[in-house]
Amino acid sequence: MNNIHATALIGAGLASYQLNEKRPATALIPAVAGASLLLMSKEIEKGNQTVAHVAVGITGLLLAQTGRMFLQAALPDEATEAKFDSDTLNRRKLVFGLMSTTGIAAMATYIAGFIEKRKNG
Repeated sequence: MNNIHATALIGAGLASYQLNEKRPATALIPAVAGASLLLMSKEIEKGNQTVAHVAVGITGLLLAQTGRMFLQAALPDEATEAKFDSDTLNRRKLVFGLMSTTGIAAMATYIAGFIEKRKNG
């Protein structure tokens, strides 16, 4: 699940960067985070708890932000509606919804793994 989430982050970040004519550097944050998570995958699979906790931290921080931005696009206030046209809001819902969904799935997988590890000693 870490690899799927990382790939979604990379794709969504690069797509957001390319689709926005202003090319905001902040759109690349998910892509960089996704690449970092991909680099951590082998160590997570080996059972490296330190790397696994770092991955959970990165995923949690990104999930909080992408979830907030998804909700902002899905339930826009007046300021958000004034700032973005409907096509942009729809794109933001799609991109941030994808990142949030894979982030939730990744967090659930991490937590299930930690619980399983604790049960098995």
